[in-house]
Amino acid sequence: MAIQGRLEFDVCILGAGMVGAALACVLANNGMRVALIEPYLPHPFNAQESPDLRVSALNKHSIDLLSSVHALDEIKSMRYRKYDALMVWEDEAAKTQFSAKDVDEPQLGIFAENRVIQLALLKSISGHFAESVTIFNSSASSIDVQQGLVQLASGEHIQAHFIAGADGAQSQVRSVAGIGQVGWDYSQHANLVLVKMKNAIEDMTWQQFTPSGPVALLPMHDDYASLVWYDSAERSSAISNMDNAQLKEAIVKKFPSTLGDFEVCSQAGFGLRRMHTTRYYKHKAVLVGDAAHTINPLAGQGVNLGFKDVTALAQSLQAHSIGELEHAFAAYEKARRGQNLLMMSTMDALYATFSNNNTVLKTVRNFALGAAEKAGPLKNKALKYAMGL
Repeated sequence: MAIQGRLEFDVCILGAGMVGAALACVLANNGMRVALIEPYLPHPFNAQESPDLRVSALNKHSIDLLSSVHALDEIKSMRYRKYDALMVWEDEAAKTQFSAKDVDEPQLGIFAENRVIQLALLKSISGHFAESVTIFNSSASSIDVQQGLVQLASGEHIQAHFIAGADGAQSQVRSVAGIGQVGWDYSQHANLVLVKMKNAIEDMTWQQFTPSGPVALLPMHDDYASLVWYDSAERSSAISNMDNAQLKEAIVKKFPSTLGDFEVCSQAGFGLRRMHTTRYYKHKAVLVGDAAHTINPLAGQGVNLGFKDVTALAQSLQAHSIGELEHAFAAYEKARRGQNLLMMSTMDALYATFSNNNTVLKTVRNFALGAAEKAGPLKNKALKYAMGL
């Protein structure tokens, strides 16, 4: 509705990635009028195209959230891979396996390409929430977090009760709001390698720790897989410059023999950074997902934390009227900030413990992995937490 040249909404969300699009769906489902701003919308799905390198491991909470806004069926209509087991080890003699059957669940989660998840949410918006969500394919030229005003490069002026920053690690909303952050770049980098396996692979993901960083396999549809290789910045750069034949040879030397034969399809390397904002809101602006926190992707919890932000923010807004934004935002921050910090610190501690060649630590951690395999209820409790149960 236009008033004095402005379009009025309950919320203006900047960023229509996985978290921003999910937030738009959930808030629309709760009866809000949503403006969703995104300058770089993804191109349509094409089943003939090779899979994207960026893949997310969705836990049960995330799956349930996507199902509640009609996006899960859209993902399944494109492509995904379920997994029902996770194996972690350093030495072959001290493996720990987590299984869905141990917690009476049909699966631990699913792997899906980030773009597929985003496309599924955007299709849900256009199909189920079209009357409540308006997508603006534009960037924001100015943002006023005190008044809830956003001017778009395309010319529109949006007035909203509040602005949600779901615009990633380089968040424009966070910058304009003047919300501080603390963090650092990790010395390690990560390389993602898309491979096509020569033989069928199980519905299992695994991760082996090495002194220079972990290596992992994430199963994908049609026996594609995403390999993750952590290493020094120098080594990561060298990996990025290898041709496919050289890269396959390097992978065979680095990865465990359980990997099997494969064909290299594509690869990319990137740096890793930890970041956490000093607060999650200011004035009429609130941050979700990577705009508020980025985490070491060691256990694939990044998007799951973002989806938990979405749930918590929606619940806080339901518990307070639109005129009580300060209370709603404070409740949201209380619910999520500590939990996100705990997960970030846990991943850092895990990485620091395993990514070295200290003999004493190696003995202790392999003993711990062996003990974890026999831990019974404690092991299952940790698994349920990771699944979002």
